[in-house]
Amino acid sequence: MLYDEFVQGTGCKLNDHNYQVYKRLELMYMADDTITKEEIYEYGKKLVDNSKSEAELEVERQVKELIDGFKEQIKYYQGLIETKEFYLSAESDPYWTGRYKSDIKYFKQQIKYYRARIREQKLILG
Repeated sequence: MLYDEFVQGTGCKLNDHNYQVYKRLELMYMADDTITKEEIYEYGKKLVDNSKSEAELEVERQVKELIDGFKEQIKYYQGLIETKEFYLSAESDPYWTGRYKSDIKYFKQQIKYYRARIREQKLILG
């Protein structure tokens, strides 16, 4: 049994503790012909450590903060759009009508940009 097979069969992370578990279970597997790989995987699932490291937790925290910041920006631009649409409905001057429409278009582009950034960051979280 290869380590890659063990990782795939148990769904464990690649770390030193899990490698040591693999080595012990591999010896057991090699010594006893009646044990199947599936049984080894079941034993392994009970013994492996899939907890997140401090670095992983820190990255996750930073990504969540970034996403929260992007969501705040989206709320801000949505508020600006509502304000401009209100003034647009009351304005009859062509200059201001054009100006408000271009502002709204820009704000919508910004919202689209921040939503794309949120999707990117969620990919990092997995």
